Amino acid sequence: MRLISLNNNLSFDRIIVIPAKHFGNAVERNKARRRAKEIFRNYEGRISSEQPVEDKGLDYVLVLYPGKVSTFSLLESGFKELLDRSRRK
Repeated sequence: MRLISLNNNLSFDRIIVIPAKHFGNAVERNKARRRAKEIFRNYEGRISSEQPVEDKGLDYVLVLYPGKVSTFSLLESGFKELLDRSRRK
Protein backbone atom coordinates (compact mmCIF):
# COMPACT_ATOMS: atom_id res chain seq x y z
CA MET A 1 0.00 0.00 0.00
CA ARG A 2 1.32 3.43 -0.90
CA LEU A 3 -0.22 6.83 -0.18
CA ILE A 4 0.57 10.04 -2.03
CA SER A 5 -0.86 13.36 -0.84
CA LEU A 6 -1.02 16.75 -2.52
CA ASN A 7 -2.59 20.08 -1.52
CA ASN A 8 -5.88 20.69 -3.32
CA ASN A 9 -6.66 24.28 -2.15
CA LEU A 10 -10.17 23.20 -1.17
CA SER A 11 -11.71 23.06 2.28
CA PHE A 12 -12.03 19.27 2.27
CA ASP A 13 -10.02 16.12 1.55
CA ARG A 14 -10.53 13.84 -1.44
CA ILE A 15 -9.30 10.33 -2.23
CA ILE A 16 -8.79 8.07 -5.21
CA VAL A 17 -8.02 4.38 -4.75
CA ILE A 18 -6.03 2.61 -7.47
CA PRO A 19 -5.41 -1.13 -7.31
CA ALA A 20 -2.10 -1.95 -8.98
CA LYS A 21 -1.93 -4.01 -12.14
CA HIS A 22 -2.78 -7.70 -11.60
CA PHE A 23 -4.69 -7.02 -8.35
CA GLY A 24 -6.95 -10.02 -8.84
CA ASN A 25 -10.31 -9.99 -10.55
CA ALA A 26 -12.85 -7.15 -10.70
CA VAL A 27 -14.65 -8.32 -7.56
CA GLU A 28 -11.45 -8.18 -5.49
CA ARG A 29 -10.47 -4.76 -6.88
CA ASN A 30 -13.89 -3.27 -6.18
CA LYS A 31 -14.00 -4.77 -2.70
CA ALA A 32 -10.60 -3.24 -1.88
CA ARG A 33 -11.74 0.16 -3.23
CA ARG A 34 -14.95 0.09 -1.18
CA ARG A 35 -13.06 -0.87 1.98
CA ALA A 36 -10.46 1.88 1.56
CA LYS A 37 -13.09 4.53 0.83
CA GLU A 38 -15.09 3.51 3.89
CA ILE A 39 -12.01 3.74 6.12
CA PHE A 40 -11.27 7.19 4.68
CA ARG A 41 -14.88 8.29 5.21
CA ASN A 42 -14.72 7.27 8.90
CA TYR A 43 -11.21 8.63 9.55
CA GLU A 44 -11.36 11.32 12.25
CA GLY A 45 -8.16 13.16 11.27
CA ARG A 46 -9.24 14.26 7.82
CA ILE A 47 -10.67 17.67 6.99
CA SER A 48 -14.40 17.60 6.35
CA SER A 49 -16.51 20.18 4.54
CA GLU A 50 -17.89 21.43 7.90
CA GLN A 51 -14.51 22.74 9.08
CA PRO A 52 -13.34 26.34 8.51
CA VAL A 53 -12.17 27.32 5.03
CA GLU A 54 -8.74 28.37 6.35
CA ASP A 55 -7.77 24.69 6.58
CA LYS A 56 -6.48 23.45 3.25
CA GLY A 57 -7.52 20.00 2.15
CA LEU A 58 -5.45 17.28 0.56
CA ASP A 59 -5.90 14.98 -2.40
CA TYR A 60 -4.89 11.42 -1.54
CA VAL A 61 -3.90 8.75 -4.03
CA LEU A 62 -3.89 5.28 -2.49
CA VAL A 63 -2.20 2.55 -4.53
CA LEU A 64 -3.02 -1.01 -3.42
CA TYR A 65 -0.72 -3.88 -4.31
CA PRO A 66 -1.84 -7.51 -4.68
CA GLY A 67 -1.20 -9.88 -1.81
CA LYS A 68 -0.25 -7.11 0.61
CA VAL A 69 -3.64 -6.69 2.33
CA SER A 70 -5.61 -9.67 3.57
CA THR A 71 -8.11 -8.48 6.18
CA PHE A 72 -10.11 -5.33 6.77
CA SER A 73 -8.40 -4.67 10.10
CA LEU A 74 -4.93 -4.81 8.50
CA LEU A 75 -6.04 -2.47 5.73
CA GLU A 76 -7.58 -0.11 8.26
CA SER A 77 -4.53 0.05 10.55
CA GLY A 78 -2.09 0.49 7.66
CA PHE A 79 -4.21 3.11 5.93
CA LYS A 80 -4.76 5.16 9.09
CA GLU A 81 -1.03 5.05 9.79
CA LEU A 82 -0.31 6.38 6.30
CA LEU A 83 -2.95 9.12 6.68
CA ASP A 84 -1.51 10.21 10.04
CA ARG A 85 1.99 10.29 8.58
CA SER A 86 0.89 12.42 5.60
CA ARG A 87 -0.98 14.86 7.88
CA ARG A 88 2.17 15.45 9.97
CA LYS A 89 4.22 16.66 6.97
